[in-house]
Amino acid sequence: KALQESKDGDFIQAEKDWNLFLNDNPDDAAALSNRGNIRLALGDPQGAIRDQTKAIEIFPEDLDPYLNRGIAEEALKLWEDASNDYNYVLKMNPKDVSALYNLGNVMGSIDNWTEAKRLFSQAAFSDKAIAMASSSEALAIYQLGDLELAEKKIRILIRKYPLFADA
Repeated sequence: KALQESKDGDFIQAEKDWNLFLNDNPDDAAALSNRGNIRLALGDPQGAIRDQTKAIEIFPEDLDPYLNRGIAEEALKLWEDASNDYNYVLKMNPKDVSALYNLGNVMGSIDNWTEAKRLFSQAAFSDKAIAMASSSEALAIYQLGDLELAEKKIRILIRKYPLFADA
């Protein structure tokens, strides 16, 4: 029930139902991670970090809570903590598109646009590429001062995804 409410965007009710479920199943790592995502959506990144950390303690092999905790850490501008989580995921799965992309965001946030470009490029050209990675790669190229190449990348993105809003 809580999972469906989460998917439907009924975050307030979903948090209540995750709480009820976790009262009976306090060591369910997936439920903790899901509640953490809901807490972040409700504007409670500290609560999200607590839930993701507990999920990691219970089931450290699952990489999703590391990604989710990194997103919550980004919301608090805890760049080093987020970077550590994303790098851990990449150590375990070097082709994880979400970790590549999110770490690229962290690098851009700390003005390391060279590294951000490298990470966005990897995410954009992976087997499970996401369009946003190509857009972010173009932004990094722009930030590095190559306006011509940035424009070329955006034009390619628009041709490939004509309805992509960020392009």
